[in-house]
Amino acid sequence: MKNRRNFLKSSSLALAVLAGAGIPETGFSAPENAKLPTSKERLDRIAFNTATILRYDLPLLEQIRITHAAGFRNLEIWFRDLDRFLAEGGKLTDLRSRLDDLGMRIVGGINFWGWGLPDDEKRKQAQTEMRRGMEQMKTLGCTHFAAAPAGIHNREGISLSELADRYRAILEIGDEYGVYPQLEIWGPGCTLSKLSDAVWITTETGHPEASLLLDVYHLYRGGNDFASLRQLNGAQMSNFHWNDWPAGIEREKLSDGDRVFPGDGTAPIPFICGILDEIGFRGTFSLEIFNQKYCETYTPEELVRLSWEKMAGSV
Repeated sequence: MKNRRNFLKSSSLALAVLAGAGIPETGFSAPENAKLPTSKERLDRIAFNTATILRYDLPLLEQIRITHAAGFRNLEIWFRDLDRFLAEGGKLTDLRSRLDDLGMRIVGGINFWGWGLPDDEKRKQAQTEMRRGMEQMKTLGCTHFAAAPAGIHNREGISLSELADRYRAILEIGDEYGVYPQLEIWGPGCTLSKLSDAVWITTETGHPEASLLLDVYHLYRGGNDFASLRQLNGAQMSNFHWNDWPAGIEREKLSDGDRVFPGDGTAPIPFICGILDEIGFRGTFSLEIFNQKYCETYTPEELVRLSWEKMAGSV
């Protein structure tokens, strides 16, 4: 892919998108000696979050089969599907061998553990469940998973200082396995919807493996300015949830299920890509959408193939 600075200058479509989003045409300015990713490198970094096909309720091995057939080599899986696989007699070592044979890797895991809850007992239970998840991820060769603000995002009066302590506590558990939770923001709600709050928490922990898991939709839904991404160290982020939002819906009324394929909505995708290049992000772009209409329109195979095409065209 051509240098994005030249792309943004030469593409009238991109400039129209940026202008419509209220973003200046200057876009971004990567250092002159910055080595920007090639198109091949970008394709290698495309990932598929299985939330996109969650409504089909497919077994984990079937999810792996159809995503591999579509071209994906990086997967974010849901722990519920992994638990189902294990409950039905599957073994982690066999799953790892299967992935290795296919040239695939797990780049993240999703669950809604209550690591940030004020209740001590519930939080300890969440830590126990996270520990088990870390063991599983280590066996599968994965080093990161999501730490979502489950149970706290709609609560007011949550202390950021206390959240920093609680996040550090699970990072320290991660030290035992070499598997680390990524602090995730959720746009709706009053706690951990702001990028600035998440950055404060990761900074306050003082832990070298503190990191963020960001999402195009959630950043917008929380009222964050994408230009704020310039404040981050992209090398510290291993994954970025990739999606878009449709026109015609007020920001505050958007829901998870409204997310659409990147490039099919009004998100300033080229601008975001440019900033991620600028800050040194070299992690995976992981498609995560929960669009029921897609699942009603397409077979799982069709939806995953279309997902690959949309992702390849957006990064």
